[in-house]
Amino acid sequence: MRWPQAVIRLGQLLSLVLLCGWSLSCSNENGYRFVNTISGEDASPTPPLDAENTLLGALDTASIAPAVHHLAAPEMEGRGRGTPGNALARAYIASRLRHAGLTPLFRGTFEQPTFVKDGGDQPHGVNVGAYLPAAEPTTDWIVLVAHYDHLGMRGREVYPGADDNAAAVAMLLTLGDVLGRARPPLRRHVVLLFPDAEEPPNTRTDRMGSTWFWRHPPFPLATLHCAIIFDLLVGPRNPVLRRAGLADVVFVLGAEASPGLAKLARGVPPEPGVEPLLLGLPLIEAYPFIPWRRFAQSDYHGLRDAGGRPFLFVTGGRAPTYHTTEDTPDTLDYPKLAALARWVARLLTRSAEGPPDLDWADMAADPLADARTVLRLCANFGDGSQFPWLLRRALRADRARIQALLHAWEAGAAPTDAEYRELALMTLRLQATHWHPTGWWFAVW
Repeated sequence: MRWPQAVIRLGQLLSLVLLCGWSLSCSNENGYRFVNTISGEDASPTPPLDAENTLLGALDTASIAPAVHHLAAPEMEGRGRGTPGNALARAYIASRLRHAGLTPLFRGTFEQPTFVKDGGDQPHGVNVGAYLPAAEPTTDWIVLVAHYDHLGMRGREVYPGADDNAAAVAMLLTLGDVLGRARPPLRRHVVLLFPDAEEPPNTRTDRMGSTWFWRHPPFPLATLHCAIIFDLLVGPRNPVLRRAGLADVVFVLGAEASPGLAKLARGVPPEPGVEPLLLGLPLIEAYPFIPWRRFAQSDYHGLRDAGGRPFLFVTGGRAPTYHTTEDTPDTLDYPKLAALARWVARLLTRSAEGPPDLDWADMAADPLADARTVLRLCANFGDGSQFPWLLRRALRADRARIQALLHAWEAGAAPTDAEYRELALMTLRLQATHWHPTGWWFAVW
């Protein structure tokens, strides 16, 4: 069969693009500074604080599932920015915060309209927030963040957004209930923020509600002790992950930025039903063939640009239901979400009571810690028949390569930019496989 000349030229062009992209992918153009803030830290948890025990003793996680069902109900119409369903969700969140007895965050109101450049006087979105005041009004503050908007409707189809991000919103509302009820005397203000406009087409733009918040905070940004951002927390129960021993995993990203953050994240005692794994942000911000860019994955985007304050990003990663109509309340792993709420109660208490300054540095990466975590993730994952053979072969090769890198680095070899880029691409393949198990094309980068 003779191929038309145009098809041949198109194939040659695509091959050239892929070849150039692959060669670029072998180097790290971002210039990460390699550190050992996680791999060099003592991993031993520290004893619980009095305020931590107070919160856990009063925490009732039974309200989480009903809140998810309410926020992801059909009448919420997917909570798309600027829609009636979004307004209903916003009113529900504000009502819960008011009922919890928390203080309105924005000069006497729970709502903060957000605006965009050249957008006129009409708000682009509306953030919602409240806080538990510390004893000293001029002290610093921490903030827990979970965006409440989702994709809305596409035609007649509703995108419920149970995991994205009703689950995280419901968890923070439950923590707000216990904060308002127990009112532990904490060193810092504890802020709960629910931004609007996180989803496309606002993602990684100045239109994000969280970006507006970071630029117009209720307290000086310089006094922000730590932000903890939550997105895509649990997803559906997944038998493949259960067989691989990964069903309880949740990722804690960003601790590589300072020893203080690493100590905070690793010092939280274990909670049955949840396994926090520290992973470097660079490993979820890499894309194939675009090594010169990093892609923030949630509401920390504007914070990193606005003020460089310490933050952690907590996520379970993308599930197969991500951004589909099947992301419904009945699919979620509620026992894991309840366990995570207990772990987060410990984390927020330690952040609110911890040392004066956590410090923070951009463009940090801990290759040794990342390789150990990624090897833990891929050790028993991706071998089943539900994965295409090409993908299974790629994942097996990844395991062998990570073992070789880890062996060399633990023996004292210095990681190179190219090796860390390799690790990032292998991690990306692992994430993509979790999200879309039949995606054979993930094997080709």
